[in-house]
Amino acid sequence: MGKDFIDIVMNPVRQRIIQALMIRKEATSAQILEQLKDVSRASLYRHIKVLLDAGVIQVVKEETRRGAVEKTYMLNETPPDTSQPEDAYPLIQNALLHISADFARYFAQDNPDPQKDLVSIGSAILMMNDEEYMEFLKQYGALIMKGMQNPPEEGRKPRKVTLISIPAEES
Repeated sequence: MGKDFIDIVMNPVRQRIIQALMIRKEATSAQILEQLKDVSRASLYRHIKVLLDAGVIQVVKEETRRGAVEKTYMLNETPPDTSQPEDAYPLIQNALLHISADFARYFAQDNPDPQKDLVSIGSAILMMNDEEYMEFLKQYGALIMKGMQNPPEEGRKPRKVTLISIPAEES
């Protein structure tokens, strides 16, 4: 897994396209655009092309409508292989750098207001066996999916939430 792939999937608009396809399973560009109302049509098409070229998404159906070909997309079934430490570590490092860059961009704005914008970071050590932890992740995933399914509307804004899990040192 190369740095190019990581840069492709860490782009915020592309992450939202991926999320739209996670929710819908299959979608046309028009259906994705309904969920990403703040993204221009031209920009959406560019990002879809990048995801297609990288093999992150695929075309599963093509229909001709009024002389134009409408494509239906879905995520590729094969996720990146992170079973080996040499594959997983660069992905995690790059993700952490992107998170750090997100914070740097936020605080570089004119008059950032972390309290008003509900900026937060936290950490907790959970005492769970593997089954309890898998149930926790299932419940967390359900909460995340619920927020991802919210349609854009007045007062809603995209919020980036990241869960990082690593074994804690035992004392």
